Amino acid sequence: MKKLAVPCVLILVLLTCPLVGGAFESAVSLETIARDFVSLLSDSEFEKAVGSFSAEMTAALTPEGLEAMWDGLTSAEEAGRFEKVVRTTPVELAGYKAVIVTCEFGNKSLGIRVVFDKEASIAGLQFVPPAEGRLEYRAPAYATPESFDERECTVGTGEWELPATLSIPKGEGPFPAVVLVHGSGPNDRDETIGPNKPFKDLAWGLATQGVAVLRYEKRTKQHPTRIAGLMDTFTVDDEVVSDALAAVELLKKTEGIDSDRVFVVGHSLGAVMAPRIAAQAEGLAGLVLLAGCPVGFYIEKAAEQAEYLVSLDGEIDETEAKKLEEIHAQLRTIRELDMSEGEIVLGCSMAYWADLMDYDPVETASELTIPMLFCQGERDYQITMSDFNGWKEGLAGQEGVSFKAYPELNHLFIAGTGKSTPTEYSQPGNVAQTVIDDIAGWVNR
Repeated sequence: MKKLAVPCVLILVLLTCPLVGGAFESAVSLETIARDFVSLLSDSEFEKAVGSFSAEMTAALTPEGLEAMWDGLTSAEEAGRFEKVVRTTPVELAGYKAVIVTCEFGNKSLGIRVVFDKEASIAGLQFVPPAEGRLEYRAPAYATPESFDERECTVGTGEWELPATLSIPKGEGPFPAVVLVHGSGPNDRDETIGPNKPFKDLAWGLATQGVAVLRYEKRTKQHPTRIAGLMDTFTVDDEVVSDALAAVELLKKTEGIDSDRVFVVGHSLGAVMAPRIAAQAEGLAGLVLLAGCPVGFYIEKAAEQAEYLVSLDGEIDETEAKKLEEIHAQLRTIRELDMSEGEIVLGCSMAYWADLMDYDPVETASELTIPMLFCQGERDYQITMSDFNGWKEGLAGQEGVSFKAYPELNHLFIAGTGKSTPTEYSQPGNVAQTVIDDIAGWVNR
């Protein structure tokens, strides 16, 4: 029977959980902590397991959520029953201290990447391919790195500065340009998920076709400690909109960029917020929305995603039904704003959810006079064709609006077959070339 996996909006929060920095415990002790943590999972000691979490991780993942994640992983349809730990491998990826615990399950071997903060608390968790615990990104065949340059730059100023990369075509400009706006969770500039880097694919693919691309570290990735102290007042504008606007302004002032042809390309949450970004940006040339939810209160999708995952085997057992009800109860709490000061529900405070409940992406988009391109993978279970059709219906008859659906693509716009599942994100792939071609052709027109 298919076990309940944590809603993917939460999984994405955990995939790139950033570290504060500073002195770390020795690699040997971190390996011990990671191995002991996996032992607690295999023994179903989830209450004890979360005791090793950092404060941010504790707020994001409850014992029940951890149990659901583990049950989903060890179900017969996924990795299968846990058998043993094969090895532990300390790694450092982009400044992160982590340990890969490679395990044998009934169906396959799998790595459990345990990420640590400076206090040796667990600050991130991800299931990855087992090859020495190292993820391998594959550059897309359609990218020609010799045809463009990459420059390091900074988005924003002062305490919220964000490291960024500008990919700009070689040759005579000025070039059209796009800003890439991330989905939910503390994403890096490549929107790295497992071995996949969809924003890097987009940047390299578009730059190869004559479109400059600016991508940057998300604020929640770069400044987690400062944000943790502001959770009571932190809104989606702080998380997404302000930095996207700063990125647009940076592009407009950059030599070699056509300031009249600067676009925003938003993915998932970035697509949800793209109309609000455009409403506040001066002289934006257009929007590309990749897998965007047509309602501001996107967290409603958490229940839909969970129901999809548990129903993959055609039935929902008593345990799964109970966990679904827990998710619905959390959503009711948010909808009714029945939250106290400092309370975090599904990763955010009352101020954050109240802001989103007052935002209507379709209505905001209907008031824009710039061209918009909506792209949707038909295999996407996080944002579905029903959501895509919601945009179509809401913007029917509006000039300059185009829609494109891709039968084989998932939420990352990577091709696959059959029903999409979370484990698909741990397999290396690239954003489909047809998506790159469609965006480049649309921008260049």
